[in-house]
This record gives sequence, C-alpha cells and structure tokens, in this order.
Amino acid sequence: MTRRRVSYYAHHFGTGHLRHAQKVAASELFDLQVTSTGPRNGSLLTGALEYVALDPDVGSGEPEADSGIDAYLHYAPTGELIQQRFAQLNHAWRQFKPDVVMVDVSVEVALFARLSGYRVAFRRMPGHRNDKAHQLAYELADALFAYYPAELEDPKHLDSFGYKSHYLAVAEPQANTIASPLGQGGKRKVVVQTSLASAISLELVVRAANDSPDWNWEIVGSVESSPTALPSNVLLHGVVADPLPILRSADVIISSAGHNAVVAAASCHRPVLLVPEERPFAEQRAFAQTLQRNAGVEMLESWRATAQWQHLLARISQGDPEALGKALFVAPADFERKLLDLVQVCATGITEEAMI
Repeated sequence: MTRRRVSYYAHHFGTGHLRHAQKVAASELFDLQVTSTGPRNGSLLTGALEYVALDPDVGSGEPEADSGIDAYLHYAPTGELIQQRFAQLNHAWRQFKPDVVMVDVSVEVALFARLSGYRVAFRRMPGHRNDKAHQLAYELADALFAYYPAELEDPKHLDSFGYKSHYLAVAEPQANTIASPLGQGGKRKVVVQTSLASAISLELVVRAANDSPDWNWEIVGSVESSPTALPSNVLLHGVVADPLPILRSADVIISSAGHNAVVAAASCHRPVLLVPEERPFAEQRAFAQTLQRNAGVEMLESWRATAQWQHLLARISQGDPEALGKALFVAPADFERKLLDLVQVCATGITEEAMI
C-alpha cells in the first residue's frame, strides 16, 4: 500500500494537540509534517518529521478576540498577521503535498485546507458542539477522528456523522513500575493534577484538605494563589516535567477532565475523581459526565461543590483503579490500525480492508 503523506495541524493552546501529533509521529506510518505556532518543541515532538513554525495570528500583548462571522467561524480576524499565517500554511502544504490534512483543531484551518484542495480529517472533541461553526467543519471534512472509543460518543453525533467518524481511542501506554503509596505518618495520599493551561483555587483545595485530616494532599500543576501558611497535610509540587511518578504514588488521583490529563491519570492504575474545569463548549464537563455514565468514574461538578471529603476519598479509594483505562485504552496495534484506516479512507474513500 502506498505510504501516505500527512500534514498535522496542532492548535497552540496547551500541549495536548502537540502530544497527539507526536503519537502520529511515533507510529511511523506516514511521511509527516506538523504545523503549529512558534518554534518546534523538542521535548514534545521527536523523530523524523517536518515541522513548520507558524507566526502567531495576534500581536504581542494583543488579546485573542472572538471575531466569528455570524457564528459560522470561531475566530476570523482581519489584517496582516492572519494573512501571513494562512500564507505560510498554504506554502507549507504546496511544498509537502499531503494526501491528508489532519486538523487538531480549528474550524478555520479545516475550511481553508478544504478550499485549497486538500482532503481533510477533522478532530472530534467532547462537549456541546452543535454550533454552526463545528457543524460546518463536520459537514465539509472528508473524515472525522476522535481520541476516544465510539462507546463514549454522543449518540446524536453518531446519528448525524457516525458514517464518517473514526474512533482511534488511546494506545495503551507501556507498563511502568507502579510505586506503592508511601504515605506519611500512616496517612493515605491524594494527588491533585491540574491542567497545564489553567489553575485551580488553592484556597478550595486547602478547604478540602482541612476536611480530610487523615489524608495527605499533594498538588501537581498550577494554583491560583498561595497562602502564606499551608496545612501540614498539603504539599505543592508546582509544574513538573514528569508528573507521572508523583501520580503513581497516590492512593487516589483527583484530575481535571481534559483529555490528556485523564489519559495520564488512567495510565497510573489508581482510583480517580474527575473535577472538570470550565472550558468552551463544556468540553471537560461533558467528558467527565460521559466517563461517569459509561465507565463508573466518579466526578465532582466543581471544586466549589459541597463534599464531605473524608468520606468521599475513602469511598473512591475502594473503586476500580482500572476503570479509566478500560474506557479509553486499546492495544497499540489497534490504535495504529485505526489511524491507518482513517488516513486511507480520507485519502481515497476506500478502507484498508477493502484493498486487501
């Protein structure tokens, strides 16, 4: 079968989109080009690929305003910066000649790629995405792809676009040595994982820690404020390069419900409580609710929700430590097969099986 050429557009917000691009690169199934804002992040993107650094579409200190046109686009400013960015994209595609442009994720880039004559695979994400812009992207894309199984999909989406949707799920990480909870003074440990793209209120976490004196609390990631004095059962790690060793030492993990945070928590084989952060289209809330409904993973509506933490943590610690992994992971070979089929169908309209 012909080796396909894939250009992967990775949105610049957070690191999740680049991490997905790296998973495509690691498969070594395609000749790969990655386009994203700014210089190549060598710690995230490794291996043989062509990276194209796009200029930002906002100036220094300039807010990223919502300039949609009658809601058919999410972000459509005018001026030299956006003109230059799309010129760079067009030039990169013309030089690379991709069979498929995978867009993760921008309605405007998907539309531009399709109008430029390229076949487009557009990423489907959780949340309430019935707005005109998302529906436009779903209609125009040659294929849709999601990094979760079809069992976690909204039935309404399946009714409308199931025929073109590909559910890659997540390739199960290689087994790691799982550290036993260390504890301090006989206490059990809860590790809180916050999103790299936002922060949670430390005041609210401290309140929960005070309500659960039998537990030690460790926070990995950003917090909004730092009191001058912390309770003796609270430790702040801040943002760390590799949070997994800390997460694996927990008796319970509390995580935001962003896709990559959930995957990281699932890979640690620990009981998990999801506390979604506010995101456009209720992305995290919808994902957490789906995992609660389909996999029995517990969630709390927000850090401000009323909870009896001592009892809540004790109950969650008795839960299935494999629940998230069972809901999200597939064998690496299955992930690669699904990815190859997505690109093949998008490029030709013919499944891999039909070619055999």
